[in-house]
Amino acid sequence: MIVFLSETKAYEDRMQVIAKKIGFQNLVAIGPKGRAGGLCMLWVNDLEVEILEFNSNMIAIQIKECNVCWSLVGFYGPPYKAKHLKTWINLCALLETIQGPWMCCWDFNVLIDDTEKVRGVCGSSSTPGYLKELMFDLAAMDLGFVGNKFTWSNHRWGRNSIREWLDSGIANIYLRLAFPKATVLHLGGVNSDHCPLLIDTNPDDSFSPRPFRFEAVWAKDPRCYEVINLAWNKNFVGSAGVRTTTL
Repeated sequence: MIVFLSETKAYEDRMQVIAKKIGFQNLVAIGPKGRAGGLCMLWVNDLEVEILEFNSNMIAIQIKECNVCWSLVGFYGPPYKAKHLKTWINLCALLETIQGPWMCCWDFNVLIDDTEKVRGVCGSSSTPGYLKELMFDLAAMDLGFVGNKFTWSNHRWGRNSIREWLDSGIANIYLRLAFPKATVLHLGGVNSDHCPLLIDTNPDDSFSPRPFRFEAVWAKDPRCYEVINLAWNKNFVGSAGVRTTTL
């Protein structure tokens, strides 16, 4: 298991303590600059890992498992546009030097097009062309996702709500061939404006996320009416149609 964290706002000694508490024996940690930033990648002893490169925006490692040697890059796109160009040039240069399968994931902090954003000013948080050009130049592909499309939210309601797809995973064709079932899951966010990503290189075939469906048999249970009534009468801003979709 490998965990990548961004915006930790913590130095290596603090991350060492946290790593031991949650069962990780190895890590690479980059401290914050002032009150912002900070990256950390953690892994267990069962994995054979070589550290390739790290800086304030990325951590790259090489992993040997199941007779496959592949590289993983945890990336954090800078929120400040003045730093975008240099960061993306460095990322592209790194990926070009990697031989064999590679995967680059997490917070790119950019949008490819306006379909990846709901509300707000279109293009306001995107860096036009950078991710798209990188994928084209390196013949990389998006790994897709399972779950809610939007991975970032400003946690506001109504017209002030903004949601964006900022976190994802890309890979080269060799990674896809090595791990054809590799899946990116968008999990529910807790105490963060970003949702966590769970990336499984070899998911169980039995895994099949199912959308919620109301079962008619539930209506035969006398408690069903009470549950629906309580949900319907909660404070809610919006039309009856929207309210129905949130029950």
